Amino acid sequence: MDKFSNDFSNKSYDDLLNEYAGESLTSRANTRREQQKADAPRSAKQTEPQKKHTRPSHAPTVNKPVIETPKSASTEQAPPTVTRKPAPRPAKRADTEISSSEKRKIDLRQIKSFSEEINVNKNSNAGAAQNSKLNDTMEFKKGKTQPKFSKKPVIEKVFSNETSANIKKKASKLKSSKAFAKLPTNKKDIITALKVNKTLFIGMAVCLAVSIFVSVMLISCVNDVLAIGRDSEKSVEVVLPNDADTKAAVSVLKDSGLIKNKLFCTVFIKAMGYNDKNYLPGVYYFTENMGIEKMIKRFKTSSTRGALISITIPEGYTIDKIFERLEKNNICTASALYKTIDEVDFSQEYDFIPSADSKKDCYHILEGYFFPATYEFEQGADPATVVRAFLNAFKQNWTDEYAKKAEELRMSVDEVINLASIIEKEGANAKQFTQISSVLHNRLNKSGLYPLLQCNSTKDYVTNTISARVMSKSDLNRYISSYNTYECEGLPAGAICNPGKAAIEAALNPENSQYYFFAHDNKKNIYLAETQERQDANLIKIAQVNAQ
Repeated sequence: MDKFSNDFSNKSYDDLLNEYAGESLTSRANTRREQQKADAPRSAKQTEPQKKHTRPSHAPTVNKPVIETPKSASTEQAPPTVTRKPAPRPAKRADTEISSSEKRKIDLRQIKSFSEEINVNKNSNAGAAQNSKLNDTMEFKKGKTQPKFSKKPVIEKVFSNETSANIKKKASKLKSSKAFAKLPTNKKDIITALKVNKTLFIGMAVCLAVSIFVSVMLISCVNDVLAIGRDSEKSVEVVLPNDADTKAAVSVLKDSGLIKNKLFCTVFIKAMGYNDKNYLPGVYYFTENMGIEKMIKRFKTSSTRGALISITIPEGYTIDKIFERLEKNNICTASALYKTIDEVDFSQEYDFIPSADSKKDCYHILEGYFFPATYEFEQGADPATVVRAFLNAFKQNWTDEYAKKAEELRMSVDEVINLASIIEKEGANAKQFTQISSVLHNRLNKSGLYPLLQCNSTKDYVTNTISARVMSKSDLNRYISSYNTYECEGLPAGAICNPGKAAIEAALNPENSQYYFFAHDNKKNIYLAETQERQDANLIKIAQVNAQ
């Protein structure tokens, strides 16, 4: 039986059936022999009194039953024929026999289930063949030649044992596989696992770190363009230097914290077609939610940020007063404008503006070049855009005729504007402008006799304007010595206001006179003098007029 169980999976269905039938028949014959031996004495005792009258005293001869043994386990055999009918079996033996149709049906279902198990383990072609044989056998079982089984089939036990063995074998393989290995749960087991699989864990950690880094960088790069979820309220001040190209512009934005990825933004801007030219230096105010492309556009062109506001700048206004007015009209903050003119060298854009190196003692280099006129500014405009608006207006009003006349006078643009600013502050009208211009030109032309211009407007500029913002005493003294024409020789270090067109023309076209002195009373009347004695007499007269 053990051999039959071990070779069970390697035999066909027909072989299994034949072996099953042969073993069943052999077992049945052996059982009958044992029963006959047990029943023989009982039978002999019951018939002994009768035999004494009819036969001799010797034991009766009984013909032993002849049982035909199956030729082979693989051939189908009918139940063996017996020459003598055996004695009747006990009643309890008959209860254990499988003679009912219900148990045969159970056997058929077991055989069918076993056939299906064989089909799973075989290939499709072999399975099909076995199914065909199984169907033939099932038909045979249903026919009239169905053999009788004396007891519960052995095939059920074999099938049950084989299935259990297979299940145990598969379960053992699954438990030993890595996929179902027990995971470490305590600290010691985890450390041991890490040491054993050190290279694997390092590789996995490196791959994970690289993936996270690439993902974060990609999201950050995209967000520099889209600016999703970034601050839209806080304004960041950005100073774009002179001669800036795309790389410099992106660097400024990176240093200001407006973008995260400098290299990506540089490549992106160039890919979008922005060249390295036409960047406008200045102070700009950006918010983080603008994105790299919008900020680069602002660096190249002025932008519309709000409603247009019309504002008039009168003649003689200083830069401080102009900035104050711009701030009151919500065009731009004064602090942003101051930072723009202090940190940006506009002389590289406008050739009429002196360089910063030549104007070290100048309070505002651009003082005098904010041409008085009516402007339309955007509310919340960039300070650099505002400054350029004033400088562009001056450039348009400084004509070729002005430049030719300045050359004839052997004066630079800066000297003309400086002189015109004094004329603007000293004169009451256009007529006085030309008279005062002649006095100042006469003094400048005879600097040996009159080294000092001695104009009250220059002294007032230091007292009323410069001292309002310069807190350092040393710096204030420096400006006094460079602006107060009662102390400094010739023209002051810079203009003291922004002169209008009339004052500029008067500086270029003075009257032809011999006056070296002038003075005003409280009613703005002018008094001219050729000598110091005549000037003293005029001052007495002015005092009398002012006293009235």
